[in-house]
Amino acid sequence: MSNNFNDNLDYHIKATVFLNNSIFGPGISKIMKLVKETNSLSEAYRIMGLSSSKGWKIIKKAEKDLGFPLFVTTIGGKGGGKSNLSKEGEDLLNRYESFISELNIEGEKLFQKYFLDNK
Repeated sequence: MSNNFNDNLDYHIKATVFLNNSIFGPGISKIMKLVKETNSLSEAYRIMGLSSSKGWKIIKKAEKDLGFPLFVTTIGGKGGGKSNLSKEGEDLLNRYESFISELNIEGEKLFQKYFLDNK
């Protein structure tokens, strides 16, 4: 391969974890990370460009399939409602992010080996 070809190469890894009929991947993990940052499901949906009904459906399906809640939500009150990750949701997100991090490290090594070290 020519150097010009190699100079323009890049890659992207997208990983999804399956459990029965449920999938856990970049979409739900992004919602969870945003809720962790903002303490708000509605803000997470807004940032992602999701309608509340679409986001709610994604979350409810994942929770039903996984068998545990991903979020703990407090409704209303003086400061308004807020959402946080459940203990199980926090654990799942941490494991998924660690998995993705290590996968990207290995992916970079393989990308170098098969595409960039051949110059």
